[in-house]
Amino acid sequence: MPKLFISLLSPAVATDEGYDVRSAWMIQEDDGRIRARGETDFRGLAELIDPGTDWVGVPGNIVVTVPSEHVLSLSCEVPGRSVGQIRRALPFVVEEFVTSDIESMHLASAEIRRGDPVRVNLIERDVLDGWLACLASLDVRPGYLLPDAELLPAADREASLLLDGDRALIRTRDQAAALDRDNLPLAVSALDIDRLTVVHGELTDLETGQLAQEVELVRADSAATGSALEYVARAWRQADAINLLQGAYRPRQPVNPLWERWRPAAALAAVWVGVALVAMSAQAIYASYQADRLSAESEALYRSWFPQEQRVTNVRRQLQAKLGERSAESGGGLLPYLTALAAVTDGSARIQSLNFTGERNELAVDMTVGGFDALDQIKGNLAEHGVDAEITSAEQLPDGVRARMRLRGAGGAS
Repeated sequence: MPKLFISLLSPAVATDEGYDVRSAWMIQEDDGRIRARGETDFRGLAELIDPGTDWVGVPGNIVVTVPSEHVLSLSCEVPGRSVGQIRRALPFVVEEFVTSDIESMHLASAEIRRGDPVRVNLIERDVLDGWLACLASLDVRPGYLLPDAELLPAADREASLLLDGDRALIRTRDQAAALDRDNLPLAVSALDIDRLTVVHGELTDLETGQLAQEVELVRADSAATGSALEYVARAWRQADAINLLQGAYRPRQPVNPLWERWRPAAALAAVWVGVALVAMSAQAIYASYQADRLSAESEALYRSWFPQEQRVTNVRRQLQAKLGERSAESGGGLLPYLTALAAVTDGSARIQSLNFTGERNELAVDMTVGGFDALDQIKGNLAEHGVDAEITSAEQLPDGVRARMRLRGAGGAS
């Protein structure tokens, strides 16, 4: 797709008619040919950009450079044993390099590596917000916002120089800056470098004579005399430049039209999934409630049969232990007897022990009841439930009658 390059030459100041901002622009085709270019103000940009053009709506197709005069570029050592610790400590380290409140500054960094100095760009949030608001009013949302001086190459003990009218951009391995051309000799003399490479523009004879006394002067083979924006278009992909659009300023990716078409269906599906999850959760909660209720009822029934039991942890296992029940022999014949006993006894009857014999389908019961009349009543009620009860012994005790019974014939009971 084509690329739109915009070089913002001044801060964007809001006015009644839009914004007061100077800029240069260029549209480059895929094959590198320049479709159009020029310099204009806010109104000219508004007439230039057609928001309905598909490729303009893709942030990756919009490259914006900003004057490095408004960006503090530096490299610093940041303590930390992990990348996360270094990132958290970075604002406190760079705070000593700025005179304004660090909270009013936007901080963007290059990739952080443990043990290496961290390259950082600092810019006033108000200035950055002004540029982005100006571009947003034109329906332009760039994917790259780059300080122009950082588009120059960098090497150890070397500096790169770009000349653009009265302005000069200079960059070393760990810093980049923009300055008035008159101050160029002074700036170069302050750098600890051996070579200065001119990547764009022409030095005057006077400048050449002044700079040659300080360092070795070299002109890059690819240096051109065209506009600085043309150099940007050639160099931005290979340049080790920090994109200022980080953190809260990270560009949002455009919505896929196919996703827009299917988004209502996806939203409806999400609603149904939510309903299903709620229903499943409610079912699980109800099942858990029922399990707790049945467990409590089982424990209550067990305690009514064995009131002397102090600790009930597993009703099934403890009942099997009381009965001496063997799983291979039970054959399911015990349940009818327990059902009949539960129906004919009340709280006055206390069961001391139960012993079920699977081979004979017979249950021996040792229980204490209120008296002999109550014992006969239990025997008669068992008969109504299809259980033949034989009283093998009965003994009068101070608190009632203790009796032993042998129950048979409950295999077909319901």
